Amino acid sequence: MGSTYQVRQLKGGTFSFDGAAFLSKLSLSEICEQIPAIVWTTDEAGLTIYGNSRFRAYFGSECHASDGLNALHPDDAITLPVKIVNARREGLDVKTDVRLRRLSGEYCWFALSASTWDDGAALKYCWVAVERNKRVGDNFIMQRVDDSWQGGHLIASETEILEMVARGTATAEVFDKVCRLVEELIDDCFCCILELSLDRRHFRFGAAPRLPGEFNGVFDGSEVAAGLGPCGLAASSRRPVEVVDCASDALAGSAEGRLMLLNGFNVCHAKPILSPYGNTAGVFTIYRQRYAAFSLFEQQVVDRATNIIGISIDRTRHEEALVRRETQVRRSQAQLLAAQRISSTGSFTFDIQKNECVWSEELYRIFDIDPSLEPDIHDVRKRVYRDDLEKFNRELQRALSGQSIDVTFRIVTSHAALKFLRGLAKISYHVGDSPVLVGTVQDITDFKNAQEALQRGEEALVKAREDLAYVSRVMTMSALTASIAHEVSQPLAGILTNANACLRLLALSPPNIQAASETARRTIRDTMRATEIIKRLRAMFARQPSTMEYTDLNDLAREVIILSARDMHQKSISVTAQLEPKALLIMGDRVQLQQVILNMLLNARDAMGDIERRPRILTVSTHVDIEESAVLSITDVGIGFPLENADQMFEAFFTTKQDGMGIGLAISRSIIENHGGIMWAEPNDGPGATVSFSIPLQSPPQ
Repeated sequence: MGSTYQVRQLKGGTFSFDGAAFLSKLSLSEICEQIPAIVWTTDEAGLTIYGNSRFRAYFGSECHASDGLNALHPDDAITLPVKIVNARREGLDVKTDVRLRRLSGEYCWFALSASTWDDGAALKYCWVAVERNKRVGDNFIMQRVDDSWQGGHLIASETEILEMVARGTATAEVFDKVCRLVEELIDDCFCCILELSLDRRHFRFGAAPRLPGEFNGVFDGSEVAAGLGPCGLAASSRRPVEVVDCASDALAGSAEGRLMLLNGFNVCHAKPILSPYGNTAGVFTIYRQRYAAFSLFEQQVVDRATNIIGISIDRTRHEEALVRRETQVRRSQAQLLAAQRISSTGSFTFDIQKNECVWSEELYRIFDIDPSLEPDIHDVRKRVYRDDLEKFNRELQRALSGQSIDVTFRIVTSHAALKFLRGLAKISYHVGDSPVLVGTVQDITDFKNAQEALQRGEEALVKAREDLAYVSRVMTMSALTASIAHEVSQPLAGILTNANACLRLLALSPPNIQAASETARRTIRDTMRATEIIKRLRAMFARQPSTMEYTDLNDLAREVIILSARDMHQKSISVTAQLEPKALLIMGDRVQLQQVILNMLLNARDAMGDIERRPRILTVSTHVDIEESAVLSITDVGIGFPLENADQMFEAFFTTKQDGMGIGLAISRSIIENHGGIMWAEPNDGPGATVSFSIPLQSPPQ
């Protein structure tokens, strides 16, 4: 198969003849008699129609209708029909090596070829069988081209294929060319090339020009595994694998083995193709009908073909890697462009010595400069707001001297709009001896506007909170109007009584000066007491900023208890004070903290408003916890609350009172948190609940 023959005269010299004129004088049967080979024709069923004299001499003069195909070796009789089907499917002539039995019973190897024609009635086959290395005439012989020609042909074909690789010819076409070259130079040879995926876990079918398409289906996309057959084993072990008898090998049970036997292949040579890094890149496989050791030349053909396949795969993978890198670069550029647009951030590089600058597209947009213009720092300077120009120039000089900068400045766009920008830059690398400045400029106008709006919102929130606290304080004090009036009326009544007594003592004859003086002192005392009460009330009602000062939490508690005493008495509530013996010095606003304690007292009072069958007891206690904080708690025996509502009680506008606003405890917690403390509530084991807060203790001033 695939052999090349030359004609030469036995005794030397040269000759020529007109082949066309010679053939025109002969009939078809005479031409068949002149062909130095066994020639016969059959119908599609294999029955012999005609055989030349060499046919009759080999198979016998009394040959039967199907002697030609009946003389096939049993193994070849199985594989030849499959090859006929494959050849017809591909529109090719049948070309193969077979063993034919002569009259003596001996089998000889023949190069068998067959072509078909349709005479209009039925399909016919013309068979030609040429015995290997046989003398076929008196004056001429047909012999295989010598090794020197084969070597030249191999080198020429190899050069042609490598040129195809260099030109970037499709890998499938290169693989096909390699397979056909090997099949041409090695008898009984059917080639298959498989690539491995980049993760080396799956096969990718490369080429197998003379193999049935079923081989493609077995390998393409299949996992590389030793159980698949010699190809999988060669790929995974990175060593050549040879099967010399598929029928008796464990391979027969694999998909590859079954396909080999079905197509008449009993021998398989699988050679791994290694990448420059030692990994398996593919497998070059040769299937054969019978086992025969490769000659030195044939081994060279296989080795050189393997090298070419490796070069082609390596080139393909480099191209794939290049395409992937180009795709990644394009994707990265698109992502960078999108990210800069989303974040309003432009970038630039500036070669300081060469005075060469490159701007991103977003930087042109930020500075409102025509993208068709060359980047120029002077165009930027023209945009900088006049009040920021000096700062901009100063920071620019620092950057050019190699220092890192972080500057915020304003620019005026062509539409007279003001933008806030933040620029960062530093020397990031050098090109030769030339430093390159790399930087970014971000448009922070929206951030600045949002920051200003947030600041205005926070200021408004603080004012609203102060107003709400003031309203809460007024409402709380309004609830204690009777107690306040009682507290003020007591010193006023004392003043009036003392003044009248003083007048009577002075009207005596003689006047009682000593008693009158004592009465005057009591008058002054009550006046000071009334003044202090009014001062405290004015402070609680006044809208004044917070004044942080050292104060004793026990004193605050006592003042509030006194202020609310009459109200508690009217509600039949007994107030008990269990205060820490030593002073609990904290840093805080007296008025705000008194508001918190007063609100806690009134909530406890209201919680016991409907209690009839047990004493109404309210306890105010203070102590120091393990975290060195002053703790104040107010405990009642009222209706209490569910444990799951403990946090909800401090939410704004949450209330269980029919006429309550639900802001007292929310404001109280806000005040305590502003003092660095915490506030909480919890139900008692018995009736009622306890509300507490803690504030860090402070060392007394020196």
